[in-house]
Amino acid sequence: MGKVLSVLVAVLVVVGVAVGVRLLDPDGAPAPGAAPTRGEAGTGEVPDDAVLATVVSHVDGDTLRLAGQERSEVLRRGEDTTVRLLEIDTPEHGRSGRPEECFADEASRALRDKLPVGAEVWVAADRDLRDPYGRTLLYLWTGSGELVNLSMIREGYAEAVLFEPNDAFIDLMRAAETDARAEGRGMWGACPGG
Repeated sequence: MGKVLSVLVAVLVVVGVAVGVRLLDPDGAPAPGAAPTRGEAGTGEVPDDAVLATVVSHVDGDTLRLAGQERSEVLRRGEDTTVRLLEIDTPEHGRSGRPEECFADEASRALRDKLPVGAEVWVAADRDLRDPYGRTLLYLWTGSGELVNLSMIREGYAEAVLFEPNDAFIDLMRAAETDARAEGRGMWGACPGG
C-alpha cells in the first residue's frame, strides 16, 4: 500500500509540474500568448484570493501606497494603505542622517515604471499581513501577470529577503537573486561590492 501511495504522489507531482510548465516560460514569466488567470499563486498567474488595487504613490523601491478597489481583509476599498513588497529589499534613500545607498534611485524608478500612479495591480498576502512598522505586506502582480516582487530581484533592483513566516516564493526569489548577481544585473554590476 505504501508503494502505491508513493507512486500516486509522484504522478500528482509530475502532473502539477507539467501544468506549471505550460503556464510559465523558463524565467517564470507567462508563456507567450498566455493570458494571466486567477488560480493558484504562481509567477505567471494571479491567485484566486488576490484583490484589485490602484497605485496611489511611491515611497521607494520596495514600498508604495495603494487603495483597494474592492472589499477585502487585505486592503480597504478607497483607503490609502502603505504597502511593503514581500521577500525583497531595495537600496535605501538617505534618511535620518544615513547616506543614500547605491542604486536607490534606480530601484525607486524601476518600481514607478512597473507600477505608475493610477495603475491597477493585483495583490495577495502571505501569512502575516503587517510588519512591525504597521505596513501591509503583499505580493503584487501587474495586469499582465508579472509578479513585481520577483521581477525587481530578477532585474537587479532588489535582493531576496525572508520576512518569516511569509515564505511563499522565497525559493524563486533566491534563485532570481543568484542569477542576477552572477550576470551582474542592476545593482550587482553597478555598485561596489555588488
